[in-house]
Amino acid sequence: MRRLLPLLLLAQALLMSVQTEARTPKKPLEVVVAEAYVEMHSGPGRGFPVTYVVGRGDSVQVLYSRTDWFKVRAPRGQEGWVKREELAKTQLASGEPAPIPPYPDFATHKWELGAGYGVYNHQNLVTAYLDYAITDSLDAEFVLQQALGTIDNRYVATIGLRHTFIPEYKWLSPTAGLGTGVQYVDKGTPPQPLEKNNQVAYVTLGLRGFINKKFMWRLDWRNYVVFTKENDNKEPEEWKFALAVFF
Repeated sequence: MRRLLPLLLLAQALLMSVQTEARTPKKPLEVVVAEAYVEMHSGPGRGFPVTYVVGRGDSVQVLYSRTDWFKVRAPRGQEGWVKREELAKTQLASGEPAPIPPYPDFATHKWELGAGYGVYNHQNLVTAYLDYAITDSLDAEFVLQQALGTIDNRYVATIGLRHTFIPEYKWLSPTAGLGTGVQYVDKGTPPQPLEKNNQVAYVTLGLRGFINKKFMWRLDWRNYVVFTKENDNKEPEEWKFALAVFF
């Protein structure tokens, strides 16, 4: 029991420390205007009027953000909304750049999970995929697909890399990628196919855009090469549209 007493006291002290820290309000980030001026709008959008202008050398407190806009407070207490790209040009009191990236938070997400529908070699296609962001513009993606035909069903599993050319663009950005995988053919009616399993490779082009803070859309085209044991490799094409959630 005596050995447990110090541990209990230590645990109690740690708990009190965590509770005290949780109750302590965080100090807002304070940045200094480095450009000629920064315009403060009455709301988070260009359509809202400018209510105050902060000049070079003055500081503002960053309260919170809403996608591309930040709520700030001027030295005399005026509050308003500043565009991200303007606030990203400010500095800390030390002269270092402010820790505000010039692109929205959605451009830096790590995981992307989606599902979609399309056409693979004239067959209806259902697809599901998982992406992991290696960098802001380069993703590793794993895709599972099923092509539903009247004669056979095809299952395709691929892994590859996808590059987003302008990740900071919210509404539309082109993508390109390549990868490899396997295809399995399940034929329900005779005769059975000579090869049920084939290795595949692909190149892809596409577009992506963001719907809101958590959801996005993708439109992709793929051109496959299906390697066979014969000297007659197949080159099916694929089109698909997908919706995804990212986090």
